[in-house]
Amino acid sequence: MRKYILCLTCLMMVFVWALPCQAASQVKWQIEWLEDGQLLEEVRIPADITQMPTDQAWERSQEDNEQVFRRDIPSWISYQSHKDRLPFIIEEKKNILYSYTVIKADPQANKGWFQQLSQNNDLELTMQVPGLVLASTADRRDDLRATWNFSPGVALLNEGIMLKIVRIDGLVLGIGIVVIGLIIGGIIFYRRLKKAEQIIAEYYAIPPKNTDPNKNEPKQT
Repeated sequence: MRKYILCLTCLMMVFVWALPCQAASQVKWQIEWLEDGQLLEEVRIPADITQMPTDQAWERSQEDNEQVFRRDIPSWISYQSHKDRLPFIIEEKKNILYSYTVIKADPQANKGWFQQLSQNNDLELTMQVPGLVLASTADRRDDLRATWNFSPGVALLNEGIMLKIVRIDGLVLGIGIVVIGLIIGGIIFYRRLKKAEQIIAEYYAIPPKNTDPNKNEPKQT
């Protein structure tokens, strides 16, 4: 009896070992944040994944063995109200010259399509930002592009703070540079004008008239 049990166990181990391991599919999610605040969002999923988004803003296309979904969002404020979004909390502080933005994962967010895609699949998340990155938890960074890899994708929910970015207002900065340039140019021009006036005055100066009429008269004897 033990012989049969041993043989059966060996057969089961060989059978399990011989079965091909099914690798998790990878979802590629990308957000490109433009200078004007607009967000270009793109999601690439393998063709065998059947979960579809519900937001009508998505445009769907087929590229090789991937389904590609794209949509444009006006701003982060608008993004928070859209369906099928990444579970992010966005904190923004703005003033005249710059804005400070913190992006962090929100474990309490309504997961929706993100949950369906990332629960049993790996996730490659890429974000491109138009500013100076002060802090990042990304696995890779290339200039203004940051990339995270999560396995499974829902591990993103535990990431906490992901990015801290400072963006300079280009229009205000440009106006400020022009104004400062005009002020400096005006000061330089004024100084040179005064110097030119001084040189002209010294060169064409008229000798002062003698106020004493008897000073140069000959003495009478």
